[in-house]
Amino acid sequence: MMASSLSHLEDLFIERCEEIERLILAKDQVSSSSSNGDTSLQPMSFPNLTQIVVTNCKNLNSLFPFRFAHVLPKLESLIVKRNYKLEQVFELEEKVEVVAKEEMKFDKLKWLSLEELPGLIHFCPKGYHSVFPEMMQLKVRDCPKLTTGFFIDSQEFVHCKTKMVEQDAVEESTTVQNAIFNENIDWSRWLRESQLPHIT
Repeated sequence: MMASSLSHLEDLFIERCEEIERLILAKDQVSSSSSNGDTSLQPMSFPNLTQIVVTNCKNLNSLFPFRFAHVLPKLESLIVKRNYKLEQVFELEEKVEVVAKEEMKFDKLKWLSLEELPGLIHFCPKGYHSVFPEMMQLKVRDCPKLTTGFFIDSQEFVHCKTKMVEQDAVEESTTVQNAIFNENIDWSRWLRESQLPHIT
């Protein structure tokens, strides 16, 4: 019944939930919990969710499992602030293998804000990159450990890509080399001068 109600959810605001470590459990974590007798846990889908705001959750480590991206088809706004232990927005599940050049596409996401996240390492897992064709505003501030870089392509689509660690990548593409990493970004499509590098 709860899962059915959540499928109609449009706005999700979470603030000062000090005990929460993960916003959404990965599929294998749900299966593990169910096998231990907790049959109330089921994989969730949020087909109508348009806005997510998560702030001041001091023990939060990650927001979503990587494969959860495709069940947010209407997401327009993602704001994440002052979650000091957050390391990953999309966490790669243990059994998922990295597929070279695999793409995460967020067709509707227009506003992305990542602020005051001193532990944040990446938005998407290494080896993957995300595309935001409708992005209107991007803000990244005080994320000193961030290894995900942002850039714009010839179609004016915003992309982000996470650096591979040295032993995993013999050659790093010029796309990743030229993207903006661990710097403050305040980019808007309405501004004439783009702060993001254009990479074709």
